[in-house]
Amino acid sequence: MNVESLQPTPQTAAYAFGDCWPRQVAQPMTVAEVAEVLAAASRAQAAVVPWGAGTRQFLMNPPPRYDLALDLRRLDRVIEYHPADLVVMVEAGITLGALQAVLAEHGQWLPWDPPTSDTAPIGGLLATAAWGPLRLGYGGPRDWLLGMRVVLGDGRIVQSGGRVVKNVAGYDNHKLHLGAFGTLGVIAAVTFKVAPLPERIASVRAVFATPAAALHAATAIRQPPTQPVALAITVAETVTLAVRFAGVAAAVERQLGLATAACALAEAVTLSTDDRELWAVPSAPDDALVLRIGVPERMLAAAIDAVTALAPSHLAIFPGLGLMVGRWSMAAATHLPALRQTLAEMDGYAVVERGPAGIDRWGPPPPTIDLMRALRQRWDPAGILNPGRWLVE
Repeated sequence: MNVESLQPTPQTAAYAFGDCWPRQVAQPMTVAEVAEVLAAASRAQAAVVPWGAGTRQFLMNPPPRYDLALDLRRLDRVIEYHPADLVVMVEAGITLGALQAVLAEHGQWLPWDPPTSDTAPIGGLLATAAWGPLRLGYGGPRDWLLGMRVVLGDGRIVQSGGRVVKNVAGYDNHKLHLGAFGTLGVIAAVTFKVAPLPERIASVRAVFATPAAALHAATAIRQPPTQPVALAITVAETVTLAVRFAGVAAAVERQLGLATAACALAEAVTLSTDDRELWAVPSAPDDALVLRIGVPERMLAAAIDAVTALAPSHLAIFPGLGLMVGRWSMAAATHLPALRQTLAEMDGYAVVERGPAGIDRWGPPPPTIDLMRALRQRWDPAGILNPGRWLVE
């Protein structure tokens, strides 16, 4: 294992938050070494920031204390893969893109398309609850996760779940680490069930005059017999509805025709058989305010009206999921309390993914906050994992 003392040099830039950098960096190569590092950090009460590619570190507050960067990218091996059983076990440092390449050699994939899928490690994507439009048709990573090996804040190694689809042993404790931002433990290895690659994947793209017209078409396309695996409405210079289908070639062809008919009021409709570019998510600039907004699906139309009234420069809407991701200038942060109040009346929320320093990123705590704090105290008794960065400090 490589543990280096670092001074503010170009080498530290990869682990820095502005003018804040770690005093040390650990680069473990095994789960046992991760446990060794965390046990020592816990005894020393040293603040630890788990680190993958760093592509989603902006989702949390900058660390108020930062003693050690725990770089997990050397844990990048496929531990077990049984194509006939549709099960794969990998270390948390492997990127989703690398895993998909291994699965594709056997005509399989993990139906998961977060925006940084090619470069971000599996562990970081799970810890930050990353998702993509395929969640509509295939569910989120929670639905494909069979088991997990986690190193707790004091160095204990725990295993939850199982290695086969039909016999998931133990409690689903591993699912508590999804979206916990590394504050309950460090994800070290993961077991997924996987799926056969679809025979065909294709998309419809339609341009509409208003978000309401696009949402009306999306609602119609979600009705049987059409079964889109992804839907997204983009509101920018134009209003665009993208609809994705996957499966047997004949069924996809038939559904493309039905979706095109449902877009009869669109200003333009095109088909795409090579739809990777169509579904690519543009990255937000560092000086943008980015909000992730969720409401019950029945309230989505009203929420769209409330959000578009604030004139976002870019808005992505995901019908069927009740989710939106909007982008504004930083000055729009003054409207956040009022927007949160409006969304709360719809049983919704707004989380800040990017924003100015000192902003309330998370909003009102959930009813489960006491349970979350109790778990953190039990699994990270010294409070060393990402202290002060998440909803549960």
